[in-house]
Amino acid sequence: MNAATVSSPGVTRVDLPDGRTVWMVTKYGLARRMLSDTRLTSDSSTMGEMAPLASLPTDVKRIMERDMLSQDPPVHTRMRKLAAPGFTTRAVIAVRPAIERIAGDLVRKLSPRSEVDLVADFAVPLPTLVLGEIFGIPADECAQVRSWSDVFAAGLLPIKDTLRPSIMWLNDYAKDLAGRRRSDPDDGLISRLTADLDDDEVSSMVFLLLVAGQTATTQLIAKGLNLLLTHPEQLDRVRGDRSLLSGAVDELLRYDPPLRVTAFRMAVEPIEVENVTIAAGDVVMCSVTEANRDGERFTDPDRLDVGRQDNQHLAFGHGIHRCLGANLAKAEAEIAFTTLLDRFERIELAVPAVDLRWEDVGIMNQLTALPVRLTPAKAG
Repeated sequence: MNAATVSSPGVTRVDLPDGRTVWMVTKYGLARRMLSDTRLTSDSSTMGEMAPLASLPTDVKRIMERDMLSQDPPVHTRMRKLAAPGFTTRAVIAVRPAIERIAGDLVRKLSPRSEVDLVADFAVPLPTLVLGEIFGIPADECAQVRSWSDVFAAGLLPIKDTLRPSIMWLNDYAKDLAGRRRSDPDDGLISRLTADLDDDEVSSMVFLLLVAGQTATTQLIAKGLNLLLTHPEQLDRVRGDRSLLSGAVDELLRYDPPLRVTAFRMAVEPIEVENVTIAAGDVVMCSVTEANRDGERFTDPDRLDVGRQDNQHLAFGHGIHRCLGANLAKAEAEIAFTTLLDRFERIELAVPAVDLRWEDVGIMNQLTALPVRLTPAKAG
């Protein structure tokens, strides 16, 4: 994304890769305020040509406009309230044994090999298999769901030709999965949703949770591991004191968040901020990357510190649209790091850090491979 004209220290006019111009909020305090401002709507059906997917065919836009991320209260409130019990602290505690089992199984497959790719062999399958456990997705379908979720995330900004088929496939899959649970209910989240939502609402909810729960969590784990490996003094701290790990996950999220920006929001009336007027109809986004490095909010913001306290980063957003799966994503990352540190005495990059492969997909800068050398921990 390229800045067009800097309008104030905290609000900048930015040209997106697809040619649209939006207001980008870059300061932490202002971003928190804007993400809670009711004068900004998330309802993409009201955004016209400024809607995120305005250039896509009508049938695709209708699918996307149903999801919870694209709704305002009271519709958003009702949908989130129904899904929230599946992602509370208590619900995540209940699923931790499954996450530990999945992480352990993946790590045991790594153990006989001295060199592996921790993205392909660990960070990619872990969130997918965890969601499969939560949603009751058969293991042989998980990889296909994951593949289409990646295509979707990579096609968003700017919009690529691959976006439409990914949306249609994931929507059809979500409808099929919801249909299975209607005819054969269990005690899982999807069955609970089918009792209170219509077919379109259930499929849109499952669609959103499938996409949000995989690619971003993979990048949290992959980029977090890379940060620890390239900051060995911080890795030594968490290896020596595992009680730091929970806070370390938050610091990794602050330092290099999976998502660079928040979703589109459009002003429904003029908003005055920092001597700038955001006109009705203008779109606002928040730069998570810059807000999380705001020196007015974080001491020494460009330093990675796994022991950092008071770390209320914006990697999961803020306000009513704060990521529903934040507790789950953090638990997956913490368990992932713990399992690797328990199993391996040394984990080292197998290539220079400058040679690691990254892919810029607009909303994310994805680490596509993390080749490492592994030294198993000594028995006993």
